[in-house]
Amino acid sequence: MSDLGPLAPGDPPATIHVLGAFLGAQDIRRIFGQTLVEIGRQDPRVVVLDCQTAIPTMAVAFAREFPERFLDFGVAEQNAVSFAAGLTRMGFLPILPLFACFVVRRAFDQLATQVAYPELNVKICGVYAGLTSPNTGATHQMLQDLAVMRSMPNLTVVEPADAYELSQALPAVVSLPGPVYFRMVRGDIGGPCPRVCPDGYSFRLGRAGLLREGRDITLVGSGLMVSRCLQAAETLAAEGISADVLNMSSLKPLDETLLVERAGRTGAVVTAENHSIIGGLGSAVAECLAEAQPVPVRRVGVRDRFGESAPLEDLFPHYGLTAEAVVDAARSVLGIRRR
Repeated sequence: MSDLGPLAPGDPPATIHVLGAFLGAQDIRRIFGQTLVEIGRQDPRVVVLDCQTAIPTMAVAFAREFPERFLDFGVAEQNAVSFAAGLTRMGFLPILPLFACFVVRRAFDQLATQVAYPELNVKICGVYAGLTSPNTGATHQMLQDLAVMRSMPNLTVVEPADAYELSQALPAVVSLPGPVYFRMVRGDIGGPCPRVCPDGYSFRLGRAGLLREGRDITLVGSGLMVSRCLQAAETLAAEGISADVLNMSSLKPLDETLLVERAGRTGAVVTAENHSIIGGLGSAVAECLAEAQPVPVRRVGVRDRFGESAPLEDLFPHYGLTAEAVVDAARSVLGIRRR
């Protein structure tokens, strides 16, 4: 592949042209690794920092391609974030694909004081977010990261809905000056993130994707829950209920313009996220609509609980991360609107 030169703010992500034909239902982590390599080829400033998680995050693909630009810090996320802050001051562009639970909890002080406060160009990729790490339970299932990272000034927060969007969104946030939190699930082939973004879809920071247009209710999803919103819309359609579906992959900045417009048209909103209902997508949407377009809102997500170990096919219904939960919430909020 030809050297396209360093990524610049506003450049269209070239990766989509390389990977678009292969995205289907592939492992989202594998696409992440391939995209990371492509970014490294385009920009020699990119350095990847690891904390003994390169194989599960697929950052190992970058390590094999660019061993001189790959650094392993052992189990020391605080040190990795501090070192990344130093690298930016030397002209490098550090990317940290680490487990979300450890980089957010352990390295919060370093993220806040050494990265976000001085607005340094560090890209944190929080992998295995939400409930999608089934065998490791509460310690690894990060259900509070959006609440923490959304509250941090100067930080951009993005969560792609599928591998197709990831291949566009990752280059886009790497080309954006300043600190970024890029949220990812553990998604195996045929796993929790099926393809939802249509051919021709274009990720734009600060913009939501209107995947389906309706008149009765607006379903707003992020990450793996976007697919559940689309499934719910099909079920509701069979009941004569017409639903919008918004892919809110840009959580900060939030697409308040489109959100307010659609909520104003339908008069009812349901949010769905692989996260606690406290502080994440549901809170962001409710905060926006409370000020600009008050309508009934229902939040689908984890109810102020820690996770636990179980197969995903048991965890998702146990915690209400299903299309059926979105349908039930839609019926509930429509009942309130009709009173």
